[in-house]
Amino acid sequence: MKITHLELFHITIPFSKPYKLSKLYGTVYNADAVILKMHTSDGLVGWGEADPMNPFTDETPETVMAVIRDLIAPLLTGKDPTQIAMIESDLDKRVHGHLTARGAVNMALFDIVGKKYQVPAYTFIGGIRHHQLPLLGPIGSGTPDQDAKAIDELLEQGYGTVMIKMGALPIDQEIERLKSAVKLFGDKIKIVLDANQGWQYKDALKLARVTQEFTPVLLEQPISRNNLEGLAIICEQSACPVSVDESLVTLQDAANIIRQKSADVFSIKVSKNGGLSKSLKVANVAGGFGLTCLMNSMLEFGITQAASLQLGCTLDNLVDCGHAYMSVLRMSDDITDFDQNILKAVVTVPDKPGLGVEIDEKKLKKYLVSYLKLEA
Repeated sequence: MKITHLELFHITIPFSKPYKLSKLYGTVYNADAVILKMHTSDGLVGWGEADPMNPFTDETPETVMAVIRDLIAPLLTGKDPTQIAMIESDLDKRVHGHLTARGAVNMALFDIVGKKYQVPAYTFIGGIRHHQLPLLGPIGSGTPDQDAKAIDELLEQGYGTVMIKMGALPIDQEIERLKSAVKLFGDKIKIVLDANQGWQYKDALKLARVTQEFTPVLLEQPISRNNLEGLAIICEQSACPVSVDESLVTLQDAANIIRQKSADVFSIKVSKNGGLSKSLKVANVAGGFGLTCLMNSMLEFGITQAASLQLGCTLDNLVDCGHAYMSVLRMSDDITDFDQNILKAVVTVPDKPGLGVEIDEKKLKKYLVSYLKLEA
């Protein structure tokens, strides 16, 4: 079996309602992705997804399309897609960076190999440990009253973890949001704070000290991705574990973070981290040094969600809270059937071959922005 050609679909789909993030990212109204369709000589098809979001990632949909067209596709054509390790090694030597584009390719390879042998992709990365995982429910930036209303709604839906987006408001207002949420819901739901690099170091340190009394279960990426020294001090001052997201892209990032003791938890995103193969290495390095992992998400559709679930269900060092497998529920539509795996704030790992999702190609055309067909 050989890879014969690729198709790329840049799509954009609106959110069900706008999503207010930190100062750095603002409010987002649509999610963009590049969908990869990988064809083989045996007629099997593998699907991958890239979820670039500049400036969260260095990549954009346009750069993903260009990099796959100009650099990656010529290295894939004619290769055996089941030889994933060999392909990854070759791409490592020939394509520097561009992990979001690389992630889409890696997902498609695992989808094909699973379909060839008629088993789920998790079979090839250690085997399943968790048949189900709890979900976290994200809420955007708002007032304490708005937070309370949103958390009440999540509780009614069965969620046991809420991720409160911060980083857009003055720090004293953010502290009031934390205090209010812990007072009202601290005994009912696990609270994760995610600032998406939105705070200055001194402000983040001020909030970290407040966690001594009003304690969430996790504080994610409070300051700039590059300030590992500051993150290490925040780790020392915080009463809850500190997670890194934007700081953690490559395996080298993971090593630097561990060396400087800049985090307690790694936020894994299979699109950001380069696919299942590279994300698994990052998660295993974390486990080797006693760190846990949060399976997090970009603003992504069902292919990436499925790939993330295939990885998350194999890990023995998951953090004890909900994980981000609800991304498709925030969209006004999806191109897959991934939402069929979700019920009452729990996701069930599918037993179908490959990534375990079906693609609606009519919807691909409906939400299409641009298209490329890459042949040998």
